[in-house]
Amino acid sequence: MGLGFFLNQKDNVMKKFLLILTTLLPLTATAQLNGAGYYRVKNYKTQRYITITDDVIGEVDMTTFEPDMTNITTLKGFDNVKSDPASIIYFEPVDSKWNMIAQGVNVYEVAEKRSYITVTKNSSGYYTFSATASGITLKLSDSKNSGNEGYVTTKNTGEYTWWDIKPIDTADNYLGLQPTVKANDGYYGTLYAALPFKVHSSDIKIYYVDGVKSGIFQLKEITSEVIPASTPLVFKCSSDDPSKNIIVPVLANSDVPTDNYLGGTLFDKKFPKHNAYKTYDASTMRVLGVNNKGELTFTTAKSSELTDEKFIPKNTCWLNVPNGLSGDFKLVSRDAYTGIQTIEATPKKNAVKGTFTLSGVQVDDSKALRPGIYIRNGEKVVIK
Repeated sequence: MGLGFFLNQKDNVMKKFLLILTTLLPLTATAQLNGAGYYRVKNYKTQRYITITDDVIGEVDMTTFEPDMTNITTLKGFDNVKSDPASIIYFEPVDSKWNMIAQGVNVYEVAEKRSYITVTKNSSGYYTFSATASGITLKLSDSKNSGNEGYVTTKNTGEYTWWDIKPIDTADNYLGLQPTVKANDGYYGTLYAALPFKVHSSDIKIYYVDGVKSGIFQLKEITSEVIPASTPLVFKCSSDDPSKNIIVPVLANSDVPTDNYLGGTLFDKKFPKHNAYKTYDASTMRVLGVNNKGELTFTTAKSSELTDEKFIPKNTCWLNVPNGLSGDFKLVSRDAYTGIQTIEATPKKNAVKGTFTLSGVQVDDSKALRPGIYIRNGEKVVIK
């Protein structure tokens, strides 16, 4: 679900927002919340960041105007959020108030469309978030537990209602890609995020899978300046340090590829009344990995690679296995993929015995063959 889904406000807001969209520029750092953009929000008392864990919209208790905010949680430590799209909050101005959007979830929907957020800066330089409906005003606060994880509530007061709002940048409040595998030619990972972005760090390439055949797959690079939201992706980088793999959320979007074999999920949470997850199916899904030769593959997932040993991890992707195919799939170049695709070997029952080059010259396969594609006993083989 992209940002366009939420552009349903009054005409004057729409015009201002569309004007921003046309700039195609990343958000620039500001000293305070003074415009539409992407931010992280950290509680002053607990030092935990707001994150969004599912997209289930619960009910509001109208006697107290208490919304179900189970999907708005908090995490302590920048290391826990530096690569987490769920911690990137988009603030959308609506007249004098704000809507807060992340992972396709927005506070206005959580409040059953009864109230936007009033953002107020206090004398200490921190912000409070309040909502009013049916004559009741509530402030968002963090929970009082002292652990690394908490949850947003309206039950607490004082410093638990103080929040630091800091714009996403490329310095100390960045969003960095965290690769999960190391192949012969670099580090790789997958990403599925509800926000569009630009690549900031050098040596990052963004791909998707546009071809899968028996035992192999190919990647297609996305070369547009803006990487589209809600697109399952494979990224390649030269470092496993997220601070060197920075991407920048932007206010513009671009077209989503329509020939992508990847699927993606934003959530991996299983909680009473808040179930939002993708269960891994070994018969139809493969996850990113490497084989014993260091080649990039899509392979059967180990339970340790899954959330709770059975769910696809949040904000990541899997390969959808085409009907009739099985096993692992390794990455080949686009030239090799096309070459293999166009070879038509002689059917086995009529095949000439022996090994031949593609030009029909028979070779002595009792000796080591040069790398390339051959026809052996009527079947194509690839020698690395």
